[in-house]
Amino acid sequence: MAPIAPLPLNLIDGLRKAGFDLDQLAAQAGLTAEQLRRPLTEAQADRFFTVAYERVGNPAVGLTLGLNMRPELFGVVGFAAMTSPSFGAALARIARYNALVSGCTLDILLDGEQAEVRVRYDGPLRPYSRCRLDIQMGSLLAFGRTFTERQIVPLHLLLACPPPPHHALYAQVFACPARFGQPHDAIVFRRADLELPLVSGNPNMAGLFEHEAERHVAAWQAPPSTAEQVREALRERLRGELASIGAVARELCVSERTLQRRLAQEGVRFTVLVDQTRLESARQYLATGRASLTEVAYLLGFADPNSFFRFFKRQTGVTPDEYRQRATAAPALRPIATLPREAPARAPHTALPGAPPGHDPTPGAGLLQ
Repeated sequence: MAPIAPLPLNLIDGLRKAGFDLDQLAAQAGLTAEQLRRPLTEAQADRFFTVAYERVGNPAVGLTLGLNMRPELFGVVGFAAMTSPSFGAALARIARYNALVSGCTLDILLDGEQAEVRVRYDGPLRPYSRCRLDIQMGSLLAFGRTFTERQIVPLHLLLACPPPPHHALYAQVFACPARFGQPHDAIVFRRADLELPLVSGNPNMAGLFEHEAERHVAAWQAPPSTAEQVREALRERLRGELASIGAVARELCVSERTLQRRLAQEGVRFTVLVDQTRLESARQYLATGRASLTEVAYLLGFADPNSFFRFFKRQTGVTPDEYRQRATAAPALRPIATLPREAPARAPHTALPGAPPGHDPTPGAGLLQ
């Protein structure tokens, strides 16, 4: 199965800032913390969302998580939206490219003086499904308020679910009426809101980001090559052992001979893919600056640090130590778009409102502030 999208960095960082151990959450979902920042399969994303939602323990968490989303952390999709000329143009770009960063689908319907942005989550029904829809709708409102520098207030929310125990919080957080039991989920804006210009609008940069987003969409829609499937299988197994071609073939449910034939048709060799995947992982480990060279060598399946040293120097022309020093010394990138100095006022938030009876408000409270 093809990877779908990386988990939103906002969600990952929000969990970390709220005191949750990402390594532990990832391990419970059968993943590593590094994998959380790479495209995941539907099954992997489902396991992580299930674990994270259970650990947070508050069904209302999505209401304010969305309002605290930072668009620049959505990568090319966020920048394509931020550099749009108007809120409506930004919403159109978000709707087109949203599959790159979210499991939700957006449709924009104009009706007279209203603009209805329908939000749909097509994944299997899970306890966290409502939370994902809440996050998506909140992030759209937060985007509009931040980059128009106007206190946009939706006309109303349409919610397909029956009223939950915390139903009053929807009107409180979004500052508009909430209608439950509707045929679909949507956040409804005034049509005039869509015409508001963005303070971050930049037509020259917008074209560049749109081109890059289109390239990502084309790659996402294309079925994964056999080589990419092998790379993904190798990434999963590079945790102290080196997968054989037989083991990878079994994981992909084909014979070893079939796998070799398909790779040959694509003009690649298994050993080359192993080296490429090892090098990719080595660079990630070294750039973080946390793991020792001995630990990196072990994680990548090398017999000893010297073997890893020779491999890395042969592939890159520099030693692992030299690469780490350069990576950790590089200055942080500045956002391309200039953000407003002061964010506009938002609807008041309530810390852990609507938590189920007996819920301890201390763990993860930062997710609702």
